[in-house]
Amino acid sequence: MTAANRRSTACPSCGTENIPGSDICQGCQSDLARLDLPETFQPASDSDLLRPLAEARLSKPVSIGAGATVREAVALLASDPNGAVVVVEDGAIVGILTERDVLKSIAGREGLMASAVRDVMTPDPVFLREDDTMAVALNKMSSGGFRHIPLVRDGELVALVTATDVMNWVMGCFFD
Repeated sequence: MTAANRRSTACPSCGTENIPGSDICQGCQSDLARLDLPETFQPASDSDLLRPLAEARLSKPVSIGAGATVREAVALLASDPNGAVVVVEDGAIVGILTERDVLKSIAGREGLMASAVRDVMTPDPVFLREDDTMAVALNKMSSGGFRHIPLVRDGELVALVTATDVMNWVMGCFFD
């Protein structure tokens, strides 16, 4: 047992020193269980997490048509550091193709490189809007397991929110 674990805490009722984590005071038998509960934290209304995404530095999106070949999409992925291409059709976002998609569904399968992107993309991707906050982006990325989310303004693709963008933003806000 370390010295920190042996340290005792005083009972608020009688002042008796008790071992940390004790549920009952050794002196007066008062309930100590609630003393060790962590405090909850809610971001304040002025938290950086509540700033709109429009204020963040985000990645330039790379897009491709749904009828393009997988070979063309893979060439774009290879030349772009973001690791994702947004699939558009008639100006609307219809899907996304990421490096992970390529590895899971295409790698090692003959003939798919000549297929249309629409046949292998993730359809109807989750997207963000400029007035969404970083908290919303973090929540969507975390709950969906996404590393790339398109950002739209009036239905038009304007940016790609990537896990790298989010980490850079967090590092800039909290570790500058």
